[in-house]
Amino acid sequence: MDRRAKTLLGMAAGCAVLFALVALGAYAPGPARTLDVDGLTGFVSVNDGWVRELTWRLTALGDPAQVAAITLALAAFALVRGRPRVALAVIGLVAATSVSSQLLKALLAHPRVPPILGYVVGPEALPSGHATAAMSLAMAGVMAAPRRGRLAAALIGSLLALAVGGSVVAWGWHFPSDVLAGYLLATGWALTLTAALYEAERRFPASRRWAGTALARASDRVATGGLALAAVGVTGVAVLATAGAVLADPGAATCFAREHTAFVVAAGGVASAAVALPVTMAGVVRR
Repeated sequence: MDRRAKTLLGMAAGCAVLFALVALGAYAPGPARTLDVDGLTGFVSVNDGWVRELTWRLTALGDPAQVAAITLALAAFALVRGRPRVALAVIGLVAATSVSSQLLKALLAHPRVPPILGYVVGPEALPSGHATAAMSLAMAGVMAAPRRGRLAAALIGSLLALAVGGSVVAWGWHFPSDVLAGYLLATGWALTLTAALYEAERRFPASRRWAGTALARASDRVATGGLALAAVGVTGVAVLATAGAVLADPGAATCFAREHTAFVVAAGGVASAAVALPVTMAGVVRR
């Protein structure tokens, strides 16, 4: 096994360690658990009016039917690019994260707190299946994208993961820690499968005949440009929407942030992880 694959596996092991720390903080009495509960309360309190309608629609992006459709589309794109191993890895990633998240839910099932604001988080909540699926799609998009389009794919995937992860917390289905655990689970699997791809390529080099066809080259160019435009578009919309929500009533926003410090910290942690993990993945995937 070469150094590159070993590095990826080491990073995957790091994700496993962080997953364990998140689970420990979620279940053990202490400041982390208090932050988790207060963060949930803050998320639920902002889920009203048009935000409520938006978050409901966003949660659907993590449903099995939508996840399966996006997965097959990414795998088909990888095939068009002449990357059958990547196509298999994309399908394997989503399948592995789906199965492992359900197994971990059962293994780690434990009631944490009584009902909060009328919403009950079940004992089988960690990791969040929706957040795991969304981050899996983000990672699969990075794996399937052309080299020059991987950063753009990572940014788009980050927004998908953040939107779904934040929405399931806003509906009181999960704690922020459940979302973070789902992100780490998906990232760990993505790094592991990428290491397997590198090792397979080293031992059994794949033919690049199809990858060099006019169709494959055209697909790369179109995808690279399209991903760049999409990344700029969705990022701009997200920034403008956030700025608009804050600037519409700065006083109320400041007061809410002051009264719900835990929400600001929890939301910042979820957002940071949603962006950092896919972007890091885009940086380490070099072929």
